[in-house]
Amino acid sequence: MSALLAIFLLAAAGAASDTDAWNEGVAYYEAGDNTNALQVLRPLMLTREYGARAAEVVAKLEYEAGDLEAAAFASQIALRANPKGEKENRNFAIAAGGLSAWRENRHIEAVLAEAAGKDPGAMLASAVRECRQVLAEAGCYRTNEAAKAVALSDALASRAEALADVWIPVRETVARSVTNEQDAATILLQLDEARKATLDGARELADMDGEAYSSLARAESDFTRFLKLVVLPPGAMAEDLAAQSNAWADVEAVNGRGWQQDALDFTRAFRAKFPAWARAYEQQAAADTYLVAFAAEDQAKISALATELEKLQLECAETELPPKQEEAMGIIREIMALLPKNGQGGAAAAGAGEPPPEPDDNSQEPPESPETPPEEQPEPPPASDADDPGDDPVEAVLKKAEERNDEHEADKKARMRKAPLPPNERDW
Repeated sequence: MSALLAIFLLAAAGAASDTDAWNEGVAYYEAGDNTNALQVLRPLMLTREYGARAAEVVAKLEYEAGDLEAAAFASQIALRANPKGEKENRNFAIAAGGLSAWRENRHIEAVLAEAAGKDPGAMLASAVRECRQVLAEAGCYRTNEAAKAVALSDALASRAEALADVWIPVRETVARSVTNEQDAATILLQLDEARKATLDGARELADMDGEAYSSLARAESDFTRFLKLVVLPPGAMAEDLAAQSNAWADVEAVNGRGWQQDALDFTRAFRAKFPAWARAYEQQAAADTYLVAFAAEDQAKISALATELEKLQLECAETELPPKQEEAMGIIREIMALLPKNGQGGAAAAGAGEPPPEPDDNSQEPPESPETPPEEQPEPPPASDADDPGDDPVEAVLKKAEERNDEHEADKKARMRKAPLPPNERDW
């Protein structure tokens, strides 16, 4: 048999096979068996004879199944076979028109799945440090040779994109917790703007755009601001110690913001949240024998120390002499020592606090391992000041959300004590 005849016979066999597959796929389609129809017809999209027809059917089925990525790909193949076809152009426009939103929704779902069970406050604390590092590197990567500068910009852009993802679970937590529509709209808008600034920084870094630094600076300010609003007392003390030690060492300000003011802000955040947090811890400790008790005397002492600390830090922020940062650091450590610990010396009660953040890269004195949670003790509110974060409507919304979450956790624990859930069920 000649080589030419062999090629002809193989081609004929292939054509016959394609025809059989097409007929089989159409039969599945007409019978409503979309799964098998797709399995048979997808390979035919790349064939000469049946490619366009198979792609048209596949596009329809993928679109109905909700996979816009696959639907757009298939409709594009059909369009290439007939670029001027009205039906082909219409189908491609429909599939591709919602593709961007579909991809964004899929990305959000993936990020939320990855963040499930993680504390948004702890994620923000890590994001603050990472954003500061990216911001510092974004200011100098272009001084390298072209090839290396491009590689560095791409790497920084990827890190900025990952930072933008942190806003997704934070936003989801607020959306679930805040029931007042007007309050929710205000804070969700701010969170969307914060994510946009972070994504702008990532895009500008990828383009080696000089505006990247400004966008990342806005993102760093947003990360720090929201961290101060959502951080729980143990985390607030850890951040307080890092900021206060940087103020004591006279470390260069980050993003134009003084370390002493940051330390004061975290003290105020601690004072605003400590009473409710201590109360929640007591409720958990009453139901969980693994948690150590939180004595009322310790709570009262912490409240008094926090009041003293705020006054001292306010003096340090307003006057250069005499500097009392070391005294402030001593008070912070004393508060951290009084917070309850579990038997292993770590944070007590999961969910009552958050993991201690790593010390700031520039910190000259890293914070000690913070301890964990409590929720309230009669304590006067923070001293009324122009910059008291308690006047911030966003903080008021977040405080409501935090209280609602605390109530939910208490109810859930009460239900589980009465009737534990079977292993195949999950209490969301």
